Amino acid sequence: MSRIPLIIDCDPGVDDAVMLMMALASPDLDVRAITAVAGNVPLHLTSRNAR
Repeated sequence: MSRIPLIIDCDPGVDDAVMLMMALASPDLDVRAITAVAGNVPLHLTSRNAR
C-alpha cells in the first residue's frame, strides 16, 4: 500500500506538537511539508515547535 502524501498546516502548541510526532512516525503517511501559523501560541513559538 502506498503512503498518503500530506502537508500539515497547524499552530503547534502542545496538542499539535503531539500530532506532528504521531504523523511523522506513521508508516501510512508521507509528510511532505509542515507550515506553522499563530493560533493558541504566538508565531515565534509555533515555528520553533514545528522544527
